[in-house]
Amino acid sequence: MIALPPSICTGEVFHRREHPTVHEFTYPVSYLLFDPDQPGAVADAHPLWSSSRPAPARFRTSDYGDGTSRSLGEQTRADLTPVLGIRPTGPVRMLTQWRRWGWMFNPISVVLVWHDDASPVGAVLEVTNTPWKERHRYPTPLTAGTDGGLTATIDKVLHVSPFLDEAYRYDVSLRHHGTGEHGTITFGIGVAAAATGVRVLTTEMRLQHAPADRRALGDALRRGGLPTHRVSAGIHTQAARLWRAGVPFVPHPRRRAGDRVERVT
Repeated sequence: MIALPPSICTGEVFHRREHPTVHEFTYPVSYLLFDPDQPGAVADAHPLWSSSRPAPARFRTSDYGDGTSRSLGEQTRADLTPVLGIRPTGPVRMLTQWRRWGWMFNPISVVLVWHDDASPVGAVLEVTNTPWKERHRYPTPLTAGTDGGLTATIDKVLHVSPFLDEAYRYDVSLRHHGTGEHGTITFGIGVAAAATGVRVLTTEMRLQHAPADRRALGDALRRGGLPTHRVSAGIHTQAARLWRAGVPFVPHPRRRAGDRVERVT
């Protein structure tokens, strides 16, 4: 997968829970893929998008990472250096949703980093939990898979869902098909029990990408003006359905053991 130019990525997320009850759903999503240190390469193409002032669609560096205005590219390289054994020096690309009408909620944002290869050597997965809005960054090497994609395995740390504790691992996959301007990005996460390896949940995001030009950015506002609101509402709706189905509720670690979990956003 090459470092793509700024792109609008539209598609859907598929989510299936296998245990203790089968529950699945699909919903549409709209993401941006871009260099997080150069958001103007996206925002400057349309007057209703901005990286420096209030706007219907806005990117703020402080919404990510350590919550400051420090370069997200440098934060990502610093996070990956210990796990890669080198400091990656190539391009950085971020896959995330921008703020829409002042509201932002990203269950997951993915930052990819290249070194001197055609494919990214590492990724930082920034996960935000529901409903506590805490963030955790998972830096990980990426390994070439048998299907031509990239894979990673990460121990789960953050309490994300109120119906799942931390005794699990993430099996991550990333695939790209297409050219430098048009194609498909497929990003998946399988959640498996750390002790047994039995998968309990699968999430896959399949996105069609195209250049983030003025027309595409305008279409994104017209056709999906409230994507972050929709994702947030959808997560809470599905949680209510799991609760009604009798799936056991898992309290936040603070409630279970009095531990302190830092709130970063």
